[in-house]
Amino acid sequence: MKSVVSASAYRRLVLLNILFLSEEPLAKRELAELAGCSLNTMKADIEVINSIFPEQIGHIYDKDKKYVLVTAPSVNFDYLTAYMIATSDLFTLSLSIFKDEKLTPAEWTARTYIGMTSFYNKLKEADTFLANSRLILDNSPLQILGNEMNIRFYFFHLFSKSYPHSGWVIEDFDYESMDRFIRKLEDHLDISFSLTARVDYAIAIGVSLTRIKQGYLADLTDERDYMEDLESYYDATHLDFGDLEKDLGQPLSKVERHLILLLCSLGSFSYTDHSRIDFRMAYHKKYRNERYQLGNELSDIIRSRVKDPDQVTVVTLDYLTHFTFVEKKHLIMDVDHFTQQKLPKTVDMDRILAVLAKYERHPGYTYIRNNKDVIASYIHDLYTFVLLNEEEGHRLHVRVVAKNGYFWEVFFEIPNS
Repeated sequence: MKSVVSASAYRRLVLLNILFLSEEPLAKRELAELAGCSLNTMKADIEVINSIFPEQIGHIYDKDKKYVLVTAPSVNFDYLTAYMIATSDLFTLSLSIFKDEKLTPAEWTARTYIGMTSFYNKLKEADTFLANSRLILDNSPLQILGNEMNIRFYFFHLFSKSYPHSGWVIEDFDYESMDRFIRKLEDHLDISFSLTARVDYAIAIGVSLTRIKQGYLADLTDERDYMEDLESYYDATHLDFGDLEKDLGQPLSKVERHLILLLCSLGSFSYTDHSRIDFRMAYHKKYRNERYQLGNELSDIIRSRVKDPDQVTVVTLDYLTHFTFVEKKHLIMDVDHFTQQKLPKTVDMDRILAVLAKYERHPGYTYIRNNKDVIASYIHDLYTFVLLNEEEGHRLHVRVVAKNGYFWEVFFEIPNS
């Protein structure tokens, strides 16, 4: 989430999350301590939050020296997050750049009715923020410069998080075309996406197609040795890209097809047949043995405590696949930073960190060094949900419910007792 909003906006989301999950009003000092900020900062943030949201959507009230958040019955935290992102200056600026409008600062200020001084202050904040994603904000004209993959992931991350409020913002390519391709891919690979994961994948494809149409092409030089392997795994010669190419108005290059297949790993999906799990593991063992070794050693942490250790291993490998072509994990989707469940301590975080520390300095595992804390947090939460599922003693017969995949889906479907 920190890669989608500024530091101040993230702090306000933390405040919102604490109040949203609280079952009773919170004393001001207690709320400030939980949010990790001063009383004055908290009060100022609450004023900003209340100015952002219409009262019928959500409002923080001061009652008897305690704060309480009141929202409409149909509003969840994802929507509050999306609303904050979609109404921010950064989103408006980024959407203009995504559309390749190439506005000058003077044209931007005239359109948005803000002064030049105020605009440059906002520009400075946006530039500092984008630097965290190794991107540069140029102002002559306004555009984002840097590695094309990082640029695409930035737009994908922004639009996927804002989607519950902003809706589909990719003008040149409609969701229906993306969805037709995704359904063909599901049938082809015997996998199943949840609705939210499907939307995320569609947004990622739409961003790529838009950038291709604008002439910004991906460079996957470091991945070229694996292209044939991946195409063999996906049996790509029998996969129909026609819906995407029809809207694009041109054939997709081999590199862009490869990227679209890799983007599949951004979201979580369920395997509808165990034979596909076996096939997936065989692929990793043969073509991505370094990743296979790490995934196996991580899953060994809970292997003796689960009924189907292969399923744990393959989900771990799918997660590690995210790092195939992304330098920093903050550029891609992860388990939500804001937890809606209090999790028991059933998995040893020190063991996870020890496994990662063992590999991080080996050739082929350099991505671990920059992302160790994020990887450890994800694996810890994943394995915790796996064990909660095992303790329940049964599996629900549903295909996919939760955005983050099968193990989360089962936990969320279990009624509280």
